[in-house]
Amino acid sequence: MTSPTRRDQRLYTIPAGVPFAVSLATGIRHMAGSPEALARATVLVPSRRAAQALRAAFLEAGGDNAALLPRIDPIGDVEEDAPDLLAFAAYAPDLPPAMDPLRRQLWLARLLRGFRLGDVAPTQPQAMQLAESLGRLLDSLCNADATPELLPELLPDRFSRHWQDILKLLTILIDRWPAILEEQGVIDAADRRNRLVRLRCRLWRDHPPEELVVVAGSTGTFAATRELIAAVADLPDGHVVLPGLDRGAAEHWDLVREESGHPQHQLSVLLDSLAVTPEAVRDWPDLAGGGEISARRRALMREVFKPAALTADWRQLGATQPELGRDALDGLSFVDCETRSDEASVIALAMREVLERPGRTAALVTPDRQLAEAVIAALQRWRIEVDDSAGRPLSQCPSGGYLESLVAMLAADFAPVPTLAFLKHPLASGGISPLAFRERVRQLEMAAFRGYRPGAGLDGIRRKLASKARYADIAEFFEASVAMPLAGLVEAWQMMAPDLAALARALGDAAEQMAAQATSEDGTPDAADGAVHLWTGEDGEAAALLLASLAEQGSGFETDRDSFPRILSQLLAGKTVRRAWQTHPRLAILGPVEARMQSADRLILGGFNEGNWPPRPEVDPWTNAEMRHTAGLQPHNWRTGLSAHDVWMASCAPEVIITRALRDGDAVTTPSRWRQRFDAVAEALSITAAVDRGQRWRDQLTALLPAPPMAPLPRPCPTPPVDARPRSFSATEIDDWIADPYSIYAKRVLELRPKDDLDRPIDAALRGNLVHDSLAAFLRAFPEGPLPDNALAELRSLARAVFDPHWQHPTIRHFWWPAFETIAAWFIETETRRRAGIETSHAEVEGSIDLAAPAGDVTFGARADRIDRLAGGGLAVLDYKTGETPSKAKVAGRRRTQLLVEAVIAAHGGFEGIDADDVTQMEYWRLTGRRGEPGKQTDVRPEGWSAAEDAAMLARLATDFDSAATPYASRPDPAIGPSFPRYDHLARVDEWRIAENGAALAGMDGGAIQPAPPHRPDFDPAVSVDASRRQAAASDPASSVFVSANAGTGKTKLLTDRVLRLMLDGAPPDSILCVTYTRAAAAEMRNRISAMLA
Repeated sequence: MTSPTRRDQRLYTIPAGVPFAVSLATGIRHMAGSPEALARATVLVPSRRAAQALRAAFLEAGGDNAALLPRIDPIGDVEEDAPDLLAFAAYAPDLPPAMDPLRRQLWLARLLRGFRLGDVAPTQPQAMQLAESLGRLLDSLCNADATPELLPELLPDRFSRHWQDILKLLTILIDRWPAILEEQGVIDAADRRNRLVRLRCRLWRDHPPEELVVVAGSTGTFAATRELIAAVADLPDGHVVLPGLDRGAAEHWDLVREESGHPQHQLSVLLDSLAVTPEAVRDWPDLAGGGEISARRRALMREVFKPAALTADWRQLGATQPELGRDALDGLSFVDCETRSDEASVIALAMREVLERPGRTAALVTPDRQLAEAVIAALQRWRIEVDDSAGRPLSQCPSGGYLESLVAMLAADFAPVPTLAFLKHPLASGGISPLAFRERVRQLEMAAFRGYRPGAGLDGIRRKLASKARYADIAEFFEASVAMPLAGLVEAWQMMAPDLAALARALGDAAEQMAAQATSEDGTPDAADGAVHLWTGEDGEAAALLLASLAEQGSGFETDRDSFPRILSQLLAGKTVRRAWQTHPRLAILGPVEARMQSADRLILGGFNEGNWPPRPEVDPWTNAEMRHTAGLQPHNWRTGLSAHDVWMASCAPEVIITRALRDGDAVTTPSRWRQRFDAVAEALSITAAVDRGQRWRDQLTALLPAPPMAPLPRPCPTPPVDARPRSFSATEIDDWIADPYSIYAKRVLELRPKDDLDRPIDAALRGNLVHDSLAAFLRAFPEGPLPDNALAELRSLARAVFDPHWQHPTIRHFWWPAFETIAAWFIETETRRRAGIETSHAEVEGSIDLAAPAGDVTFGARADRIDRLAGGGLAVLDYKTGETPSKAKVAGRRRTQLLVEAVIAAHGGFEGIDADDVTQMEYWRLTGRRGEPGKQTDVRPEGWSAAEDAAMLARLATDFDSAATPYASRPDPAIGPSFPRYDHLARVDEWRIAENGAALAGMDGGAIQPAPPHRPDFDPAVSVDASRRQAAASDPASSVFVSANAGTGKTKLLTDRVLRLMLDGAPPDSILCVTYTRAAAAEMRNRISAMLA
């Protein structure tokens, strides 16, 4: 056994701030002495990433000289999958293989499904999540040299019932898990790793190698790793290189040992196991860089990381160590940004600046993967491609997202949104070229998925496509490129309890066929071609391995349609995909694990807030703090110490930028505890003002991304040439023509029509159409004469045929249909009474008239719900409403003109099959189906109505817009607006309203008044706008007035006219006070007053 004194001579450290991999490679080359000895040497490092960094450092240290590298093995020290250690597995032929991680999770989940906490058993997805955490507990017990048999002793009776229930659950492990492993002929992967590490230790003790052996970069997190480090230190030519040991903290080493969040804590545990003091560890003989800057920085950061019990000493820092902060701040800066987006831009700018000097490198180290993605996007401003070396979850990669969206489509039974999400995935191709597939999918979207949802499943989509002959070619595409490739998966999916392995195989087959860009000889998508496109690249390989593992390990494990999507999502999210190479030679984005043993000329610590630095303690539903301590497990916050060590190593580099965002979305962030400690130390040393706060980066960012001046656009008032203006209008467009001419311009001149909503929910419009179509079918069947005795049954039968295409919706079956039956009873009762006075009824009848205008005739058309020829002469124009009906005042005031236009057409004989006659009735029938008042008739015919007058007003409206100077203004009168504002976003109504309201307020304060308002078409049957204003100006306003009236009766107009009269008489604007009940009314008055004065 080698003595501790001899071990002292074999232990080294590479201080924080010194490039670790470069120093290590240079020193090993010198220790080896010759290329032959170097090739026979063995170097053990913590992780695969560290091995890659060391190989790169050896190549850099060797320059242009060719050389064989030493054997570099990762030992899986922490936070990385255990390596295979195949070289030493050969010495243990009887050692069972490791259990596949997925199979272990499935077995543990199966056990957990049979356990109930109280009266609740976990669902399959919950059991899979619990199984994952349970597996981590097993690994922790193994790494701590504990066993599940200790667990009953960790749960004394004083613990709550919750922990007693957990004891019962953990008994499953104690009693059954070892037997399951033995039955399967496997052992846990962590157990196998530790056995192989200890086997290597025994072999080296029994047969010490004469070659150089170095273990470097490990903090000895696991017990087996500490044994390996001790074994290397005892070898004839064995050396241990510790990362960033701070010998200056030796004076309070006992406190460091007790504080698990200290950066030196894990090293203190390691040195204790080696029986070595910190002072005995020497510096590595070949240190590359760092120098005085790093030494001064280490002294400062030592104070920052001082154990909590000694932080009271900070109060005397200025007196006891006044030189501590001098020059330690050189190269260190802190940048606080408002948002994560700003932080990403600053980091990208700092990384971009490094490229201005040849050979310099920069690295961002952050645990915040969203920040990393934002920096990657910000760097693309300069066309710089940098990959996140920490990797991405497979679920966020193309292949993983493709599989997840495919299963989501099945789980939603081919609902429009998830179906289109899958079909529009870049990997989906359906056996044809991707370009042709995208075009066909867009056509399928318009035919089947826009508007109301089709029926469930593939058959529902087929039925909707079959409903119209023009969709025949789209239906053919859907069958060949979508339904056929998915048939096998749909069949497996519809099994009562599908086998997990069978479902995985069917998923893989369907995914390959849907990814194919060519067809096989039988005309189906070629799965082999799809496999080439789907399983390539790192993410494709990872997805293929995951499905293969599911198909192999999932045999005998039943699942269900509700559970499988969540299980797959968990598995995809739990698999990290990393690129095999670095995309940029001088820039890198790393996670904390990947950054260990790495170095760069400029190091950036990003996202320096709580929750990132350090990470939040892991959630463990199985053990509490006391239980873990008793079992010898790491505490829940064990990663805090590792994170502190990462910050210690990085913050001592010669040039470090530490960034954070003050807000994350709407939430205010908390700076990292170590940032708060640094600020406290800086204040104690009176160097706060000297700390670089990164103002130059913010200034450069402002210069690079200047905020453009916000100039709100004015109200749009397009004036297209007369020959481009529409020459025909429907009755439903007249209200929009008056209230919002811009909508007519967008719809009829620009020919912009809104698409139907995707997966449009059933709504009032559909309900209205169903009621209208049902009543129209009945009236077409019984247009005249008395109704039959079974009229109600006939109406129900006809209506059921109308409702049938949408019958799958529960709302329609259980709410709308019963309401319609109530409407039907009221309608038959009302119709029976009216039939004696009706000669004949016409339903859903179309008609039009032509009126003369300067640029030629203008056609006004309409589709009337119902027109009755009355037995006593005259016509009745009726309109059904299932919602609110316009009031008689609005109809008389020409605010709602649909019935008026239909009446004008009817009076002029414009409806087919209906001779001209006087319109003596205009009625709205409100059909709600409510109990007590299922229907209501409202006569809205204006007193003294004349078809000739309204026809003349329509002609005036057409004449007005036959002038090239008349604009199609957006909402010219604030008092009225379109019933369905479909074009407000194009007209940017909110934007110009704010601008005009602000200008109107400035005018009332004595500033400039807005320019002349856009033209508002006149549709007032009594007087013109100018005449109305002259009449208001001639009246004598009272000094004060209180107006109270119902909506739509002219309160705003009356107040506006009085204010105008006072101002025209010379009253200063600021001497007039007008109080309104709402802000909307005040804004409306400002707009009107500003417009009229201008």
